[in-house]
Amino acid sequence: MNEEKKRILKMVEDGIITASEAVSLMEALEKNQHSTAQKDSFFDELLNFGQKLGNQMQGAGSQLHQPKDKLFQFVQSTVQKLKDFEFPLGKAVEFSHVFHEEVFSPKRLKVEVANGDLTLLPWDEQGVKAECHVKVYGAEREEDAREEFIKNSVFYARDNKLSFSVGLKLMKVDTVLYVPKAKIDDISMKLFNGSLAVNDIQVEELDVKTANGKIEVKNCQIDDFEGETGNGQIYLTNCEGKKVEANSFNGAIHVIGSVGDIDVKTVNGNVLCDMKTGAVHTIKAHAITGNVEVYAPASMAMKGELRTNFGSFHLPETGMKTVTEKEEMVQKLVRFESENEADQQVFIMAETRTGLITIRTISPKTEENELIPKLEQGE
Repeated sequence: MNEEKKRILKMVEDGIITASEAVSLMEALEKNQHSTAQKDSFFDELLNFGQKLGNQMQGAGSQLHQPKDKLFQFVQSTVQKLKDFEFPLGKAVEFSHVFHEEVFSPKRLKVEVANGDLTLLPWDEQGVKAECHVKVYGAEREEDAREEFIKNSVFYARDNKLSFSVGLKLMKVDTVLYVPKAKIDDISMKLFNGSLAVNDIQVEELDVKTANGKIEVKNCQIDDFEGETGNGQIYLTNCEGKKVEANSFNGAIHVIGSVGDIDVKTVNGNVLCDMKTGAVHTIKAHAITGNVEVYAPASMAMKGELRTNFGSFHLPETGMKTVTEKEEMVQKLVRFESENEADQQVFIMAETRTGLITIRTISPKTEENELIPKLEQGE
């Protein structure tokens, strides 16, 4: 008990939780002093996996040509956060709450939730609404729990900007956020523990991040997309845009639709880039333990460079004008160029340490609900 109290105080000292959160957590510990505090074993698995990959990633850094890549920095910060995170203990009070601004169409949207899933949807109304299902740990009565939730929440709609945040980690808040059917300039959504879903939205810039959770974007028009998750898949399905940048520590990344510039990286998971139109001009796909698949329209000219340490390549059997292979002690390299001399050309740079790289000119049948790879096996 004393050791856990010291850890709570250390979390306050480091700024991880607030003083009020520490009090609530200590009260929960007092009520459960005769029971064993249960951590979610999944986080232990993820942390061990991250530590095992740490040295491997450092070794792969020079081979991936980007030793200070944002993905590696994100992995390090995610693992550190998972070290510090403790799931709430004790009983929980559940209730629903709605925030609503009847006449408001935001140009900018900023959402930050510490713990819970978030879904963003358009609707036919003229205002904005957040439907929240709240679970407050350590509370005895719904009245007190609701008061604590409202006190620690922000729903602010002013000057064309909507801000919504719930900062307490001792609450789990699953939110469905509705906005009018109009193009938004900038959307930023950040979670610590939870999944993100965005459907049927038009936006110039979309920035989504979660330490633990899936990111799923469907039927959206996005000029510039940036997504990061520590543990979970990133799926962009039937989306149009100019640029996509996506990073995952543990999970597959799928980009399906019409995008000009794609840059995706995953440590443990497969990568799929399936472009339906000739709008694409650059594809960069990196994996460490997974496969990489790239599909481009047959009408386009293709040129690219593929690298692997212990994996293999699969190029189209016909239609290739130039294929140059080079095999060194620790790396295999293939440069290729298609016979097609069309005006529209896509440059492909793909790399995996142990997987298979496949380049094709037809679209596969994609299984959207691919499971998260097993942490120990890295499949």
